Amino acid sequence: MQLKNILKTTGSLHILLGLLIIFLLIFSVETIAGNASRETLLLVRGTADVVAASNLGIGFLLIICSSIKDQKSLKKVLSGELALMACLLVVALFNTFNAGTIVDGGPPPPFWVVLIVNPILCTYGLVKRKN
Repeated sequence: MQLKNILKTTGSLHILLGLLIIFLLIFSVETIAGNASRETLLLVRGTADVVAASNLGIGFLLIICSSIKDQKSLKKVLSGELALMACLLVVALFNTFNAGTIVDGGPPPPFWVVLIVNPILCTYGLVKRKN
């Protein structure tokens, strides 16, 4: 798989995740939060829309970066994505292992897809010999 295709795939996964969060914010926050207060719902929406916008922006940034011709620069972008995913994975694992004590729980399954697939693709792109 070419580096530009890896960047397009990881970027598309970020966009998909951002759109999923927006969909959840519009249609089902009350379903997920259940009997949460109005203030809590507003806090969740205020945080989640920033996360959704960040994922959309990161996705578009990666897709735009896929047009870079220099292989060394593409690998730097992949390294940045891998560092971002490592940070997000640490937080997701922390939340999952501390569910019910410090936090309510870990991320839902769609987040795990991005948290696992993107680092695998980035690592593959960084270690493969032939571009």
